[in-house]
Formats: sequence, C-alpha cells, structure tokens
Amino acid sequence: MAEEFKPIETQEELDKIITTRLKRERESTEKKFEGWISPEDHQKGLDELNKAFSDYKETHKDDEKTIADLTAQNKAYETASLKSRIAHEVGLSFEWIDRIKGDDEKSIRADAESIKKLVGNGSNLLPLRRSEKNPEDDKDAGLKSLLSSIKTD
Repeated sequence: MAEEFKPIETQEELDKIITTRLKRERESTEKKFEGWISPEDHQKGLDELNKAFSDYKETHKDDEKTIADLTAQNKAYETASLKSRIAHEVGLSFEWIDRIKGDDEKSIRADAESIKKLVGNGSNLLPLRRSEKNPEDDKDAGLKSLLSSIKTD
C-alpha cells in the first residue's frame, strides 16, 4: 500500500529530499530536450552566420552599382538601336542619328520625322559605290593618260 507519512525533523533530511527531487526533475528535463542545441552552441552558430553574412555583404557591395551601370548601358544601346531603326524607316541618313532626341519610340519617331521635313529628301545619303577612281588603284593609269594625249592631238 501507500507509505506512511514520515515527518521531516532535520534540515539534512529536507536537503536530501529536495536534492533527490531536483535531480529527478533535471534528468526528466534533460531527457525531454535531448538533441537540442545548447544556448552557447546556438549563440556560436548565430555568430558564425552573422560573420558569413557580413563577409558576403562585403564581397558583393559593388554589385548594385555594377547592376545599375549595366542597366543604364543596356538602355543606351536599346535607345541607339531604336534611333537607327527609326532613322532608316523614315529615310534619314546615318549622319542624323545622333541628332535624334527622345526616350521612347513615339518621341523618337516624331523627332526623326521633323528632322526629315527640315532636311528634305536626304541628299546626304551614303553613296552606293565610289564614283571617283583613285589613280593609285589603276595599274594602267599611265597608259590611259598616254592614250588620251595621243587621241587629242
């Protein structure tokens, strides 16, 4: 049956009972949280993660600037390509491409058409071939000049 109640008469008996109960409770708690990380280990891991994150941020601190630069450069290339295409469609010579203003297709097209009205039919179009011959390119230049001088006499 049940044990009979025995009154505690000395401080040593009380300390022994409390120590036994605390030991039992500690073992129960340790068993319950077995496999969990201790607060010291948790703090150590957190410090390692913070250091790794700081190192990563230091390594990649210029990435945002690089991305912004590359984005701006890409936009400039796209705008230049758009200006070239629209200038070709409108009939402007390549000399006028740098003078076209605008940020979007609509404003670029409007500016290209207004330049086209001012310039006219594009007398500054690139020639299809060289119309003048370079005397250095012609092997028979001396013979041709001799022949032309004989014919005129």
